[in-house]
Amino acid sequence: MQLQKLPSYLVTLAGVVMLGAVSFSLNQQTQAFTAKSTLQVASKKSLATQDRKLAIAPLGNSSILLAQISPVGGIAVILVVCGIVTGVILVPGIVQIGQNEIGIERKKFGRPTSHLIAFDEKEAGWQAKILSPGLHWRLPWLYEIHKEEAVCIAPDKIGIVEAKDGAPLSSGQNFGKVVECNNFQDAQAFFKNQGQRGKQRAILNIGTYRINTKLFAVEIRDVIRIHPDQVGIVEAKDGAPLSSGQNFGKVVECNDFQDAQAFFEKGGQRGKQLAILKAATYQINTELFKIQRDSVIRIQTGEVGIVEARDGALLPPGQNFGKLVKCNDFQDAQAFFDQGGQKGKQLAILKAGTYQINTALFKVSTAPIVKVLPGEIALVVAQGGTPLSPERILGRAVECNNFEDAQAFIANGGQRGKQLAILRAGEYQINTDLFTIVTTVNATEYGMKPEDLKICTVAADKIGIVTTLDGLPIPEGEVAGSFIEGHNKFQNGQKFIDAGGFRGLQEEFLQEGSWSLNPWFVQVEQVPLTEISADKVGVITSYIGKNFDSASTKESRLVDEGYKGVQKIPLRPGKYPINTRVKSVEVVPTNEIILNWSDEPKPDDNYDTNLKALKLRSKDGFTFDIRVTQVISIAEEDAPRMILRVGAKVAENSNQKYKNTAIKNLVSRVLGPMIDSFFRNSAQGYEALDFQDNRVEIQRGAEEHIKAALNAYGVQAISTLINEIDPPDELEELVKQSKVFEKQLETIEAEKLTEQQRQGLIEERERTKAKAEIVKAERDLEIADLKAKAKIKQVEADAEAKRRMDDVDLNTRRQQLDMDADYQERLRNIEIEELKQKILALSPELYAKIELEKAWSHALAQLKIEMPEIFIGGSSGNSPGADALQAGTMQFAWMDMLRDMLRQREPVKQIDMSAKVEVLNPVDND
Repeated sequence: MQLQKLPSYLVTLAGVVMLGAVSFSLNQQTQAFTAKSTLQVASKKSLATQDRKLAIAPLGNSSILLAQISPVGGIAVILVVCGIVTGVILVPGIVQIGQNEIGIERKKFGRPTSHLIAFDEKEAGWQAKILSPGLHWRLPWLYEIHKEEAVCIAPDKIGIVEAKDGAPLSSGQNFGKVVECNNFQDAQAFFKNQGQRGKQRAILNIGTYRINTKLFAVEIRDVIRIHPDQVGIVEAKDGAPLSSGQNFGKVVECNDFQDAQAFFEKGGQRGKQLAILKAATYQINTELFKIQRDSVIRIQTGEVGIVEARDGALLPPGQNFGKLVKCNDFQDAQAFFDQGGQKGKQLAILKAGTYQINTALFKVSTAPIVKVLPGEIALVVAQGGTPLSPERILGRAVECNNFEDAQAFIANGGQRGKQLAILRAGEYQINTDLFTIVTTVNATEYGMKPEDLKICTVAADKIGIVTTLDGLPIPEGEVAGSFIEGHNKFQNGQKFIDAGGFRGLQEEFLQEGSWSLNPWFVQVEQVPLTEISADKVGVITSYIGKNFDSASTKESRLVDEGYKGVQKIPLRPGKYPINTRVKSVEVVPTNEIILNWSDEPKPDDNYDTNLKALKLRSKDGFTFDIRVTQVISIAEEDAPRMILRVGAKVAENSNQKYKNTAIKNLVSRVLGPMIDSFFRNSAQGYEALDFQDNRVEIQRGAEEHIKAALNAYGVQAISTLINEIDPPDELEELVKQSKVFEKQLETIEAEKLTEQQRQGLIEERERTKAKAEIVKAERDLEIADLKAKAKIKQVEADAEAKRRMDDVDLNTRRQQLDMDADYQERLRNIEIEELKQKILALSPELYAKIELEKAWSHALAQLKIEMPEIFIGGSSGNSPGADALQAGTMQFAWMDMLRDMLRQREPVKQIDMSAKVEVLNPVDND
């Protein structure tokens, strides 16, 4: 903007006033010659002439000067003329600079300058010096004066300065250094002090600055205002280059970037800065420093802040998380670097609160705190730490405040992977980048069931059998880990491991209660308490403890508690917490047990399910069944001895489950073979019928034998009973025939008695018939003799035929045929014995008569001829004796005829009774 000169009429008026004043001072009696528009001018006191009068017509109306001219008046005229010249020529060079203005001079003529502005008054162009507020005069034809507004920086503003001239910037330099130049108001000092061309580091703060705007361009910008919920992230556009691998400029003392020169002098670096701006107002050169506002980090209650550093020292191989360093919760970025903070995910976390953190350096994410509900546990998987040793599956438990102190976890040797330690009910501020927490909420994501993360509650009347999944291998020959002290029922897994606990089934078990157990470390199987009912005892077989002297005899191998083996003292009725995986309890009934060897159907769980009727072979070769009942009992104090001798393990190929395996073993391994063997051996010593006849004696022998044998097993044999003997069919038939003969004998005896009675009553009448009966008896005796001989010969013939048949198959069936031969021989003996008994019972005469009638019946049946019942003789009837003789003769003739007919059809079977039948003399009736 070009400055305006004073109007010409004001300059002329000012000259006339000045001349009038001079005239008035010379002559106070000056009179005006005209009445219109006269101006009385007083002359200066230094002029001595006062007797002259001067009248001046108004110049605006081109009036002429009328005066009485005198010597003094001439001088006045000269002065007037000079005033006019001054008003017309000199006054236009006067410039008025306001209070908030500056004047910039441009010299129109002069020596050329080598700069944008002239620093020498002799040089043409824009002058370095500016005109301050007030009146200034310059030759109008030589100088052109421009007025500009002074630079006013309000309280909330700053001025960014760019020098249009000055020393060149160094290579790589983007901003001119700060030089002493009175805030750019002294352009000459700026040049003299080697101020540099371009954007300046220095800024203008609040105030008014009279700056040569032809040399300096000033841009007014807002100050940097960081609110309480913000931080300022700073990036320097100039400064020392970053070192190789360095991403952030170090912190230097520069009054929060408000002192740009100090930033450069103290080695401030180009790029993003570690330092941040906190809540305040800053007068920062925003051309040099780029300020980005970001929210403060606010961690709410119930959250933690997970931090990842985008810069820092490199993590060593195998390390996944940056170590903990003192850096005021990541609010002091320089301390983070100075203390060796490492790039990547950090161990340290942020707890609930507000943090002023450089978010360009630290990425902060929030995660909910870990909440473990009452009645539950949480498992932990560490993503960092030392590797697990090959023999371990779980990371060792270290002091780390329940995983809330990640640095302590690493420093104390925490291991990567699944952790032995667990979290119990509560809230935990845990770095969930380092530790994965498995709760009931996310259990399925990690292949677990929510119920696996419940507190293990062992119910009443139960125990928890424990199997550990980590620890030392169980020594060879042992079935379970020994008792370990101090691990609080497996709730402190590390103490268990440190004390040398073994992996696998444990001797120790959990009783009723609630236990916080790591399911990755412990598996619990709940089983009922061992209950012994009122009529039983329990025998404990321990598979753990000290080894017993194996050289001891079987009877003395019962052990005390603490040793492996069958314990001496049984459990009486009650409930007992016993680890049935390392100690078996065989429940032994103390009441009487009845066992039946029979073919009747029995329940599958009976002790005698597999006991069938015994099949025996007698001395005479008969096979027959017997059914036996055995009653046994086991005393309380003898139960361990029975278990020791018999054992209680079910055969591996057996799918049946019994009420008591020990009793089943006793029956199948001891008692069954014992009874079977005894009766088989006994049967070999008896013929079939003799065995049946001597059953009482055999039963008594069996009872004595079994009682003595079972006593060695701690078992009492109460009784042994032979219930039933089932002989073979052929033997039963012989017995039936024997019974029939006995009945017939009884009948005959009755008839004999009756006949004797009749003979006593009619003795006289019978006497007359005695002779005829004697003849008949003699004849019957002969017939009986012949029949006996014939029968004996027939038997001998059959035996000979049988022997010849036996010779054919002698090599293959010798024994069986011998037995059959013996059987046949015994049958003959029985028949002969029966025949003897009959003959002795009936007398030879009566027996011969009976046999004769049988022979006649058989013969007639074969010939199909009816026997005449009446023989008609030719007697005159005067001689009864002659008639009887004649009838007898006819009968004998008839019998001879029949004999001849029978001989022609088949040979008559005869029985050789010569060696076996004693022929009795006829009974003497006298």
